[in-house]
Amino acid sequence: MPVHFPFDASIAAASTIPSRLYTDAVYLELEQERIFGRTWQLVGRAEQVAESGQFFTADIAGEGIVILRDGQTLRGFHNVCLHRAGMVAVGCGKRKTLQCHYHGWTYNLRGDLIRAPEMEGVERFSMDDMHLKPIQVAQWGALVFANLDLKAPPLGEFLEDIPERARHFRIDEMRYVMRREYVLNCNWKVYIDNYLEGYHIPVVHPGLHKEIAYDEYRVEPHRYYSLQHAPLRPVTGSREARNYLPPEQSGTADDQAQYYWLFPNIMLNVYLGQMQTNVILPLGVDRTLTIFEWYSTTPPANVELDDTWTRLLKFSDEIQVEDIEICEAVQKNLRSRVYDRGRYSVKRENGVHHFHSLLHEFLT
Repeated sequence: MPVHFPFDASIAAASTIPSRLYTDAVYLELEQERIFGRTWQLVGRAEQVAESGQFFTADIAGEGIVILRDGQTLRGFHNVCLHRAGMVAVGCGKRKTLQCHYHGWTYNLRGDLIRAPEMEGVERFSMDDMHLKPIQVAQWGALVFANLDLKAPPLGEFLEDIPERARHFRIDEMRYVMRREYVLNCNWKVYIDNYLEGYHIPVVHPGLHKEIAYDEYRVEPHRYYSLQHAPLRPVTGSREARNYLPPEQSGTADDQAQYYWLFPNIMLNVYLGQMQTNVILPLGVDRTLTIFEWYSTTPPANVELDDTWTRLLKFSDEIQVEDIEICEAVQKNLRSRVYDRGRYSVKRENGVHHFHSLLHEFLT
């Protein structure tokens, strides 16, 4: 099904994308195929495949995948046995081979079929033809990305200059701390739209508004990512007065924190000594899973007993609850008979316009 809707490259002249893209399930199917199935997705952590034989399973656009370490090589495959479509891996672990959980066909870590029980007498059957189907996989720091599209540009082109720009945060040294999940009753794009602008902060996030210099807030778009600059207000009390960030350190605002969005659904909030990833996954046209994971160069022995982490997580929960409330209200009103398309604030919504331009490019 072709998707047609006008979209102006000039934010001053443009209207937002039509409401049907948020409410009609047919468009979610197209997004799974044309966007999620063709872009780099954050699927796991490097520590899960640090040793040869370690593997974990994941899902991209409804497609099961398995990521593994074969010696020094990171590999990825569709989690589909080529006999009768059984799974060759479940969960995570460490193995010398992958074995189908249906009929026991066995593959080595390169994806070669090495055992197919009781297939004697089958005409024109060659084990050499039954290699697991590969996917692209790559690692950046503590993070593992995968792409179903073998023709897609490599991860480096997707990240562009982010690794160099964020080098001083020592992302390579970050270690996993914890994970939290939230389910929202809204389209995945409603949540992304909300993340990509600070326009709503004074109204929706009063606590956050007290901590950032809103007048200096801006979004810097690139080809496949955008960077949000959110300088902090000066701290007038003790360091413990800061809720938004880990304890303040010297340097400019961008030295202390960087807020990246990677098309279509990944956020990286990077601080000195700490990083938060946020992956947004559609569960349905009006249902979305948000996955938060925290990393640190110095993980706490016990998050629940660490005062700094307790304060940060409480503040993060507060902001998330506020975002959930407004996103779910917007989703309801996107079905209104009086609404179809809106307009962008040139000053405040260039990040949203950039996201919508990429949606238009991939869908049409």
